[in-house]
Amino acid sequence: MAVTRKDVALRAGVSTAVVSYVLNNGPRPVSSAARAKVLAAIDDLGYQRDGVARMLALGRSSTLGLVVPDIVMPYFGRLAQAISSLAFTQGLELLVATTDWDLAKEQANLRALVERRVEGIIVVSVDRHQDFGPYTAMGTPIVVVDRPEFAVRGSALVTQHLISHGHKKIALLGGPEGIVSTQRRYEGWRDVMAENHLHSGDDYVVAAPLTEPGGYDAVEQLLAMDPAPTAALVATDVQAFGVLRRLYERGVAVPGDLALAVANATELAQFTVPSLTSLVAPTIDIAGAAIEALDQRKDELVQTINVANYALAERESCGCLPRRSGGLR
Repeated sequence: MAVTRKDVALRAGVSTAVVSYVLNNGPRPVSSAARAKVLAAIDDLGYQRDGVARMLALGRSSTLGLVVPDIVMPYFGRLAQAISSLAFTQGLELLVATTDWDLAKEQANLRALVERRVEGIIVVSVDRHQDFGPYTAMGTPIVVVDRPEFAVRGSALVTQHLISHGHKKIALLGGPEGIVSTQRRYEGWRDVMAENHLHSGDDYVVAAPLTEPGGYDAVEQLLAMDPAPTAALVATDVQAFGVLRRLYERGVAVPGDLALAVANATELAQFTVPSLTSLVAPTIDIAGAAIEALDQRKDELVQTINVANYALAERESCGCLPRRSGGLR
């Protein structure tokens, strides 16, 4: 038999009117203590859909908001897809907003989502020091994906992998200046190089857009470095696609002349020639952690998640795996 509002009221020790006020966020105010009892009763009895009842108790729409810098990049596209799939299983739709790596656009998107009374917002911020407090005034929960932490650890791990291959001259092809993940990725590379007493000066760093053309155009700066690097850490798989194309045009063999490894990639990195050694971003796990944080939030309206179970996929571009011989069989 279906659980009713009367059942919730009896369990919480309040009137059915109070239950309605909690579910509809009004029209009359409800004390914090009474609201907590009603929410607990909703969870205990399984009223509404499992996992969504607490959000619905805020009287919001059945929509989640996602704010990312660039939906075209494979990482963000995969993340959006994973979040959308999980939200769908809970009867929620996903509204995606992009910021183009612009903090002002990020703030405008956050305001717009709050005004639409979404159930919650998942955000990949361009500014690690962004203050999300102003966007929670209406009770909207926000989950921040801590991508900068992933950036610093990831670049450090991949740099150490290149060093393990005997490389001592390792260049960094990073993202545009002014983006927090670019700075953090630089810090991870710089720290590992310094720990191994290797050169990590600015003359071995190239700042480029996180796009295929950005990687393509940056190759000329890599090849102009003196002394020439024997390996390069590339920020993303999208950049690396452009790098591979330009190196091919210039007759530079990978990994023979220049080894490559990528600090943040999706499964697409395995399909290039040569396949790209890369740190694989756990987009499904990140999506799951974000949805769970929204669903099981406590008193904090702003939470930060940091999923660290990324894995290094060792492939051909760094010399880990031998290239296959050509020809048909």
